[in-house]
Amino acid sequence: MNINEQKPVETPKITVDAVREWLIQTTQLFAKFAIILVILSSALVLSFALHLPFYVSYGLTLSIAAVLFIMLIMVSIKNIVYLYLKSSIWGQVVLYLLVALISARAYLWAIGEVNRIFLVDPSNLALTTSVLTAIIFFKYAIMALLSSYLIAIGLYFYFKKTDKPATTNRQPLGKKLLTGIAFVFIMGMILVAVGNISKYSDVLIQAFALKIDFYSHYTCTGDDFEDIKGVLFLSGSDILVAKKVGSMEWEFKKVQCES
Repeated sequence: MNINEQKPVETPKITVDAVREWLIQTTQLFAKFAIILVILSSALVLSFALHLPFYVSYGLTLSIAAVLFIMLIMVSIKNIVYLYLKSSIWGQVVLYLLVALISARAYLWAIGEVNRIFLVDPSNLALTTSVLTAIIFFKYAIMALLSSYLIAIGLYFYFKKTDKPATTNRQPLGKKLLTGIAFVFIMGMILVAVGNISKYSDVLIQAFALKIDFYSHYTCTGDDFEDIKGVLFLSGSDILVAKKVGSMEWEFKKVQCES
């Protein structure tokens, strides 16, 4: 036998017991991450209520995003649908197409938001556009993960009546699913709420853009450059200046550079 010969990848069988075990493992993970997210979310709300410095809220927001990212990876790598698709050529094509469609949708949303908020070509804020694209892609991935969990629950109870269990040693599932469904419902409400709070998201986008795309050093002079928080060099002599007009509020204005 040739030692270099690779064994063909076996397509995992999607049975009632396989779905059941995945649901139990996923529900247990959801329960653990739910505790962490509740703590971080409570701290974030408290930071807003106490008017703590922006970097505190910013750090908590990044922590929540990191926790969600870890959860997404841990749950996805054991997702029975993902493993089933990955094991075949046509399944991999489906995954690639899905990722490409989500990426394109996320990028179009990002450039639209940048153009709406700053009224400039999104190419001038390349880093902000890239970060927004990653964020909305991440949001869609979380939604797909939660949807697959609910679909798996539906398929389990649908096929449970006709499929015989492969093993007799089966773990209880009923009460555990209530925890998972509650977590999915709460996460869904959070995603909807975040999508509807456009004013607050605009403030975060503006603050983030000032940190990564705007410059604090410039040689331009004039009234338009007094007490500004940053500049963005556009084409020619056009410059976008950011002036703070209130707490977490900025005014963006396109002006000419006078040296």
